[in-house]
Amino acid sequence: MPRILAIDLGKARIGLAISDELKIFASSLHNIEADRSMNKTVQLILAAIHTLEKEKRCTIEEIVLGLPLKMDGTDSPTTTHVRAFYEALKAAVAITVTLFDERLTTLQAERSLKEANFTRKKRAQFVDGVSAVILLQSYLSMKGSSL
Repeated sequence: MPRILAIDLGKARIGLAISDELKIFASSLHNIEADRSMNKTVQLILAAIHTLEKEKRCTIEEIVLGLPLKMDGTDSPTTTHVRAFYEALKAAVAITVTLFDERLTTLQAERSLKEANFTRKKRAQFVDGVSAVILLQSYLSMKGSSL
């Protein structure tokens, strides 16, 4: 059954989340260590997709990539990097890749982990995955409300 994959592209780690089969709920997957090379990072994502499809016996029909806009909606240097990654990923996969505004997802993730009494070190390990879940859940909610 087709699912949606979310990617929170961080500098050190890449958070991944996947939808359930009904595309209602998002759940966290493992993080991927980011690479300085964009091509290598794309290859890591492709390998993760292949593994996911095999392990979960599903197909990824869409990838949602978090777009870190500034609060005023303009681009930042990080946004420019994500847009370049988006183009590289789109060229490498035969899957729809969608950019989705991720403003405040990292802040929400940090706050949630802090409230759960995670140490700063532990928060750093999990924040990208939690951000990907928040990103995907927001996207699924938006899609569900437009049906």
